[in-house]
Amino acid sequence: MWIDGTIELHLDGGGLSGLTATWTFDEFNSAEMIFMFDDDLDGNLSPAEVERIHDEAFAHLVQLDYFLIVFAGQDRVEVPQADSFDARIERGRLIYEFTIPLRLSWGRLDDTVIAFFDVSYFIDFLSEGARDRYAHSGRTVQLRSDTLRLASQGWGTIRVPAVRTALR
Repeated sequence: MWIDGTIELHLDGGGLSGLTATWTFDEFNSAEMIFMFDDDLDGNLSPAEVERIHDEAFAHLVQLDYFLIVFAGQDRVEVPQADSFDARIERGRLIYEFTIPLRLSWGRLDDTVIAFFDVSYFIDFLSEGARDRYAHSGRTVQLRSDTLRLASQGWGTIRVPAVRTALR
């Protein structure tokens, strides 16, 4: 399975208040999941169909931190439960969008790394920032692409695309 993952930061006076992740599934897996969950096969997801996707194909991912890895400096940051979820179909591809209420103070936002990674390597993510710069309270958080080297289960060390922050 291949997923294009986009990360959108949410800033407030205290720093990072959360992030919105958007996953766009590959065409093959989208087709399978759309067939499973778009009950009327109209190419749109009703609120009831989105709720079913949430309950049957998304909610359990909290146990896997939604495949999200966050480091503030050298410290791994705990990923809390998502507080919103939506799903839609665009051009034949299934898209998840969810928000994680991740709190990091301004001081911890310098050199924070965010990546999607499935340790089983069943899912390969391409991660990127929705924008390259965020501004709030007179501060700017600059994003740049980075690569992590993470150990997988049975596949050795994998190069994982990530987003790294710098406070300006």
